[in-house]
Amino acid sequence: MTQDVERMSVTLPPSLLAEFDDVVEMGQYDSRSEATRDALRAFVTEFTQQTGLSGTLSGSIVVLYEHDHSGVSDEMTELQHDFTETIIAVHHVHLSDHLCLESIAIDGTGERIEQLLSRIRPLKGVHQVKLAVVDAEH
Repeated sequence: MTQDVERMSVTLPPSLLAEFDDVVEMGQYDSRSEATRDALRAFVTEFTQQTGLSGTLSGSIVVLYEHDHSGVSDEMTELQHDFTETIIAVHHVHLSDHLCLESIAIDGTGERIEQLLSRIRPLKGVHQVKLAVVDAEH
C-alpha cells in the first residue's frame, strides 16, 4: 500500500544541516527524509502537549535566544511586566557572547501560560522554547 506524500523545501544554515546529517548517520536513518519525518512527529507531539492547557499549573518555560537580536531582550523584559500574575521568577544566564538562556518559573492558569508561550515563540531571535509543568497541589 502506497501512502500519498507531499514534498517540501527547508532552508537551513550549513552548520545546522551538518549537525542534522550527523544525527541521521548516528541514528541509522536511511535518509534525511526519514529523519525529518521523525523530527517533525516529535515536534508536533511536543507542541500539542503545550496547547489546551487547563487548570492551575506550575512549572518552567526555558527560552534560548540571541540577546543582541533587535528588541528581543526588551520584549522578554516586557513580558515579565505583562504576566506578573503568572511569572514568579526569572533566571537569566549568558551562555556565550550572543546567546542567553532564561528559565521562567510560572504558576497560573493554563490559558494564561499558553498566552505567554504564544508571545515568546514568534519573537525574532528566539531559538527554542520549552515548557515543563509539574503536578503541584495548590
